[in-house]
Amino acid sequence: MSDEQLKENVKNSSAWMRLLFMLLFAVLYSVAEMVLTVVVIFQFLSVLITGRKNAKVLSLGAQLATYAYQVFSYLTYNSEERPFPFADWPADKPLTGAAPAAAPKKATAAEPAKAPA
Repeated sequence: MSDEQLKENVKNSSAWMRLLFMLLFAVLYSVAEMVLTVVVIFQFLSVLITGRKNAKVLSLGAQLATYAYQVFSYLTYNSEERPFPFADWPADKPLTGAAPAAAPKKATAAEPAKAPA
């Protein structure tokens, strides 16, 4: 890399603007992390007390996970799209299209357990 190219890169205003956005999103991620901690504790207490998950808290947790993914993608240059508040808040959907893994089937008396391969 030549000195002229380095000087041109350093003077690139879009790179400096991105740095400002990256700092903003690092702060917003910290806030989201604190909210996620509250969500985790609340959901745990909800399951402990009622025996079931709170659907609204479950939805918020999925949205926060998606938001964190969007922030990480932007911070690591894997995405040029700026997350919320410059885009819509993430929808309540899983990050991947995969369905949750099913619990392993337990062996019954008529069906002996198989040894792992």
